[in-house]
Amino acid sequence: MTSGFYLDVGASASLGFQPTGIPKHNGHRTDTGYANDVVSYLATKGVDLQLRQIGCPGETVESMLLSGDHCYTLPQRQLLAAEQFLKANYNATGLVTIDLGFNDVRPCLNTAVVDEACVTAGLASVSRDLTPVLTALKAAAGPNVHFIGLDYGDPFLNKFLQGGVHVAVATRTLQVMSALDAELVHGFQTSHIPVANVAGAFQLDNRNPTELKGVGVVPLNVARTCELTWNCTGYPFGPDDHPNNKGYGVIASAIESALPPAWRG
Repeated sequence: MTSGFYLDVGASASLGFQPTGIPKHNGHRTDTGYANDVVSYLATKGVDLQLRQIGCPGETVESMLLSGDHCYTLPQRQLLAAEQFLKANYNATGLVTIDLGFNDVRPCLNTAVVDEACVTAGLASVSRDLTPVLTALKAAAGPNVHFIGLDYGDPFLNKFLQGGVHVAVATRTLQVMSALDAELVHGFQTSHIPVANVAGAFQLDNRNPTELKGVGVVPLNVARTCELTWNCTGYPFGPDDHPNNKGYGVIASAIESALPPAWRG
């Protein structure tokens, strides 16, 4: 059996966040996120990884590199915690997933209309700051550490269900999330890091008509958003843009497809 660690870097989704249904406290980390699913999957393949989750809700690529976040007291921040962990486990076998970028554009899309100036700034920060973050992580890691980057679906396609002018807003959020994914894939590939194709698993670009229970015929990417996130769910659990249990399972499967072949059996 292979043993080692799994370092899960990112924001709230890296912690398996899901809504609680409690007003003003509608979110908590769970043990049913994608990282937990990956650990369970690998255990069936004879790979025993100890999970270390250091993510911070609201983390952006920019805050990883420059400004820090509310989860750590400066000068400590998530990036430094990750580097310290990797250096301390330099000779171990390890997996690192990197789930960053969504919060750089989330505030721009979680509104009635897309904030275009915010989008421009968010995409620019990902383009500027992702490679230095990846460079720092890889420099701290030992030779037996496998990195995987994540891209994203678009939870804001739920706007399509409101009809009218909201359909055009949903179309624009799709364009923004596709642009974000392009930036992420470019950054990961430039750093020689394989990408878990979460966007593909969420059928991000598939607009074929399909039946959504309780709604009617919608584009497939909209249906997948509703099936895999809480963003089409009504009060008190939604709308919430985090994945649900099924969504985290789909993300885990995308990660598993990017694992070293020897680990997958």
